[in-house]
Amino acid sequence: MAYSRFSRDCDWYVFWQSSQADMDARAAGKPKPKSEELLAIWRARQKETPSFRSTEVREMLASGDFSRIPGFDESSRTLLHACMTAFIYDIDRDDEVAA
Repeated sequence: MAYSRFSRDCDWYVFWQSSQADMDARAAGKPKPKSEELLAIWRARQKETPSFRSTEVREMLASGDFSRIPGFDESSRTLLHACMTAFIYDIDRDDEVAA
């Protein structure tokens, strides 16, 4: 699921990323632990294409420190906060639905 996409007006691509843990969990017929959920946060023209575990996203939201995101600047704070908050909400909601 994409929370933000590159466009003329936005230079961030933020999306819920699949991982090997997804495939392993599916193969075992079990849900993937929340701690293994990944959020990719990429900025246009940055070489780094990082992904953050849900625990890291929660830490950044709690502390307000987004400095570990390559290319972060204060003008991006509102967008990134909204994307990360939506990601955490979706993880928690998916967990409730699966229960």
